[in-house]
Amino acid sequence: MNSISNKKIILGTKYRFVNHLFFWIAYLLFSGIVFHFGTAFQNYHSYISAFIIDFVTIYIILLIFIPRFIEKKYLLKKFAFSLFVVVFINLLINFVLQNYIYGNGELEFWNCVRRQSHSIQLSVVFIAIAIGIKIFKLNQENQEQIHELKQAKITSELDFLKTQMNPHFLFNVLNNIYIQTRIDPKKSAEMILKLSDLLRYQLYECSQDKVMLKSEVDYLQNYVDLQKMRIANIELKFEQNGSFKGLMIYPFMFIPFLENAFKHGVNSKGVDNFIHIFVEIVEKYVIFAVKNSKIGTSPEFKKSNSGGIGLVNIKRRLDLLYKGNYELKIEDRENYYYVKLKIDLK
Repeated sequence: MNSISNKKIILGTKYRFVNHLFFWIAYLLFSGIVFHFGTAFQNYHSYISAFIIDFVTIYIILLIFIPRFIEKKYLLKKFAFSLFVVVFINLLINFVLQNYIYGNGELEFWNCVRRQSHSIQLSVVFIAIAIGIKIFKLNQENQEQIHELKQAKITSELDFLKTQMNPHFLFNVLNNIYIQTRIDPKKSAEMILKLSDLLRYQLYECSQDKVMLKSEVDYLQNYVDLQKMRIANIELKFEQNGSFKGLMIYPFMFIPFLENAFKHGVNSKGVDNFIHIFVEIVEKYVIFAVKNSKIGTSPEFKKSNSGGIGLVNIKRRLDLLYKGNYELKIEDRENYYYVKLKIDLK
């Protein structure tokens, strides 16, 4: 919180006047000390003129040169040369005013330079500080913009991946309901009720970034119940262990693996079909596992014309949301396919 507050003070436009005020108070304090104890200024007139010239010089650099050369990415050499010319003119005007306008001009040139060395150092140091602060602020603003763009990119990518999942699921379920309307209208009505529960979850409970883990697991249970209504000969198990209380997760993290199990693990002949689903909570970790029989072809996630998603997209979503905080294990055996996903929900 403190770092965020400090950034707001440094970068916020509402604090700009205060930041500039503190800068010039510091300038006046240091230059006042030099004026009082040193020989940098001949009198109050030279002291005030030096302040005015430095003031004008600094704002010419901040408001004209830096926006023109750095923000618009002009050549650095051109910026450095222009900066040198402006600072040289500043020192030259100060030198002439203090030694030949307000001073008596009797000293030799190098003696004048030696006497004014503290004034020259003061001007150069504060001009350099002003430039440094401005460049630092520009860099911080660029970092903020880059961060915002990255977040916007991640958000849009996640939304895209999420919309990829839902049409695939809806396509399969509606297909099944259509078939059941001809075979068993009563069962098709029950399936529509189940589907409405699933859609309610997708449309309302998933409006936030994260959902309750218990709701996500109930969503999986409803999906399995819906599949039970259309598949007769299958060994189907859904085991849940541990307390889901208070735990939250990004939605639709498990359903693609479950869809894959039903899509590739059920043989129409009904021979040795099985799908075993396991969800367990161990401290702050959720472990999701699904093991299913195979029907001849490798049940790898393949993007299809029906709007399905591939394994690449699943991993991409996990990387975006839980990078470094998840473990995904996939086993493609001769007789079964096994997926185990462990997510740290801290």
